[in-house]
Amino acid sequence: MYIPQPYQVSDVAQQVELIENNPLGIMFSHAPESNGLLNYIKPSAVSMNATHVPFVIVKDQQTDKYRLLAHLSKNNQHAELLEKQPECLVVFQGPQSYISPSWYPLKKKTHKFVPTWDYSAVHVYGKAKIIRDDKDWLLGMLNTVTDQEEGKRPEGPDFEEKWTVSDAPSNYIDAMLRGIVGLEVEIDRFECQVKAHQKQDVVNVKGVSEGLVKECGAKGEAVANVMLSQHHKKDELQAAQTNKSA
Repeated sequence: MYIPQPYQVSDVAQQVELIENNPLGIMFSHAPESNGLLNYIKPSAVSMNATHVPFVIVKDQQTDKYRLLAHLSKNNQHAELLEKQPECLVVFQGPQSYISPSWYPLKKKTHKFVPTWDYSAVHVYGKAKIIRDDKDWLLGMLNTVTDQEEGKRPEGPDFEEKWTVSDAPSNYIDAMLRGIVGLEVEIDRFECQVKAHQKQDVVNVKGVSEGLVKECGAKGEAVANVMLSQHHKKDELQAAQTNKSA
């Protein structure tokens, strides 16, 4: 992924947090058929595939390596392709929004501003493993994914109770398990970009954040929060560098 230096995020904790908050990833892989004639007759035999998958990210406490866990429909041909060619890319996208030049206070003085788009994204590169007919693994994965998302729901008398896999009849869960395969991605590396007006001064950052909140609702507020967080981190880094040089 092309990442200009000001937007690069190398902190693994921040990368993992973005995935946890935005678990629906798009998994890409390519598995070309070996038969050249078949590729000519049937172009779809050269398969660039993409599947939208809700993931959970877990850390191996012994190796400190991260893995993505999920499941696919047993009828999804992407699973067979991954068994032939396990290398894959999973893309997670965080808060994003169009940015209007009208939100820049300094626009009134110079008019030298154009629209842009702020966004957050993590690219995860790794090798996929398909797990078939392993009930214990599948149940563990389903519990982990479910608990992650149910844990984000509010609690209290005004809300429905949080759901667990054990709430459903065991024979029903067994039937559901027969329709899926497990997916485990061993992560080789992360790439993360957060484009949040890091190169703009505080006056424009304040104007853009106010425009996002005023005009774009909850979506805009999420982008504004990322923007303000990135500028706070930039200020902390600059202060630390100043203190070090002093």
